[in-house]
Amino acid sequence: MVSVPLSRLTELQSLINRQEQRLNQLQELLSGQSSGLSQQQQQISQLRQELQTAKNSLTSSNQIINEQNKSLMSLSEELKQEQRRTRRIERQRILWQAVAGGAVVYMVLKE
Repeated sequence: MVSVPLSRLTELQSLINRQEQRLNQLQELLSGQSSGLSQQQQQISQLRQELQTAKNSLTSSNQIINEQNKSLMSLSEELKQEQRRTRRIERQRILWQAVAGGAVVYMVLKE
């Protein structure tokens, strides 16, 4: 049998109690940090989702802009063609007016 003095036993019991208290404090601290870490992970996850939504929106906006640019270019080309057609018709009208005017002058001078 081993004999330990009562004072040494009391000291060891006190040390064990202090260590248990310290362990409890550390567990509480760790629990609080774990909770904070979980909240931060949730925030990161939410931010990633928001970022993905923003990326999708940007991609969609770029597609719409590209389609609008194509449409604008097409309309611009159609407008240029219409302007050329209008100028050609105007030149033809002026030419025929000149021909008709010349014919009238010729007829007047012939008589």
